[in-house]
Amino acid sequence: MKDPGHYVARILEQLAFDDDRPVIRWQDAVIPAAELRSALTRVAAALDGLGVGDGGTVAVLTGVNSPWMLATRYAVHLLGATVVYVSGSNHGTTTHGLTRETRARMVRETGASVLLFDEENAAEAEGIRAMLASQTALGLCALGTPLSGAVSVGGRPIAAPAADDAVLTPRTPARAMVIYTSGSTGRPKGVVKPFVAWNDVVLGEASRAPAKTFLAVSAVSHTGGLLTDMAIASGGSALLRTVFEPAAFLRDIADHRVTDTLIGVPLLYELASHPDAPTTDLSSLRRLLYIGCAASPERVREAVKVFPGVLHHSYGTTETGQIAMLTAADHDVAELLDTVGRPRTDLTVAIRDPESGRGLPAGHLGEVVVRGANNMLGYVADPALTDRVLRDGWVHTGDLGRIGDNGYLRLFGRMDDVVKVHDTRVHPIEVEKVLAGHPGVADACVWGHRGPDLLGELHAAVVLRDDDPPADDVLRDHVARAMTPTHVPATLTRWRAFPINANGKVDRVLVREQSSHPEAGRDEPAWPHSSETTRA
Repeated sequence: MKDPGHYVARILEQLAFDDDRPVIRWQDAVIPAAELRSALTRVAAALDGLGVGDGGTVAVLTGVNSPWMLATRYAVHLLGATVVYVSGSNHGTTTHGLTRETRARMVRETGASVLLFDEENAAEAEGIRAMLASQTALGLCALGTPLSGAVSVGGRPIAAPAADDAVLTPRTPARAMVIYTSGSTGRPKGVVKPFVAWNDVVLGEASRAPAKTFLAVSAVSHTGGLLTDMAIASGGSALLRTVFEPAAFLRDIADHRVTDTLIGVPLLYELASHPDAPTTDLSSLRRLLYIGCAASPERVREAVKVFPGVLHHSYGTTETGQIAMLTAADHDVAELLDTVGRPRTDLTVAIRDPESGRGLPAGHLGEVVVRGANNMLGYVADPALTDRVLRDGWVHTGDLGRIGDNGYLRLFGRMDDVVKVHDTRVHPIEVEKVLAGHPGVADACVWGHRGPDLLGELHAAVVLRDDDPPADDVLRDHVARAMTPTHVPATLTRWRAFPINANGKVDRVLVREQSSHPEAGRDEPAWPHSSETTRA
């Protein structure tokens, strides 16, 4: 089999064609190809001088979606090392910071020998090194103003290496990144991703498609980074934003002729109903990828009218990468909109009985398990969790799903989300889809809870549309008619907008906690002229 090559080598080649070509737009700065190439090679030279090489690990602490996030990743991978981002994570609406203790733990358990940091994080970097002083001698490398600023070690600026310097010869690491996810406990867990997965996806897409202009509003240290690298490797460019605001997002597409972008499902809902969407020039868009959770078919149908022919829905996990895709053509088939598409052909997706582990035939509901080259290598410093999730080469996602006779995968939420109401097993995600399908509802969140009598019951929170918000009884009747009276939530809480968590999804924990205890102080106040919570 032919060696696919090294994606950083491809990027360096693309950057060499035209020194003045704009490659990154960030804040008010336009960064040309020569500047990105110089920054990348200077970081590589600095890391080489600090002893980083094959099998090493480098931690990165910069502002969210700073151009340094890209230049440092390319430099680390060029040297055959692994990168771990210890910054906060931005996923469209909120920047989620990490404590110094958490960052120090991430550096320690990944075995990072060097910490790269920008100017705004200089004090934090020194604090992390001080916390780890008794355990490791952590090297520090300072990064100046992106990307023209100095790359310094011990106060000494590092010069760019000569074109024939050995440091510019690509080396292939076994591990690309350790990606930390918040998890259900809120304690970040490190997912070890193989380099071959990142490398092959970037090179494969870059070689097939024309040059892209990618708009990033999710963190380029995570999934957004994969698509950003595709764009730059294709000879295109990236527009890096640190917040999501619908009107500005739409303007960016029109003004910068954006071809590709990535957002979460809640943000798609916002865009589809935004008054500027019908009048904005979106003709440059080739792919709008939305991810994070299953979407309401009714809301997706609305989005298709605004973004015809470009919507793609990707289902995957940090542990597996992309599992299935609902393509643009699939969005024109109404009965497919409650699925997440067909599984990728380069991996194996199976449905297994959660208790026995036995494989189930098409049409049966069970746990989604995945085997493929993109699967994680494990969780860093957590062999017990690795053994539970990664078994015999299969990643057990914890998601409930069913593959139909047509080969399309439909999700029914997490295995631990199933609620037994009376004698009926209820999947909250199905009730969410029905609620979100009401024309007066912008978004919905449903969860289960044991009441005082220890019997299971459903609770729901909704974001209503401004023009004609429905009464609670109307929503309850809507669910009862579409499903059964058993599926009607016991309580309904109204929110102006749902908070978004570090994974780009609705922060279900926060919604649940503050809907159950409104006196605790909700970030988003209840809908005006309505009680906060009503019980059936």
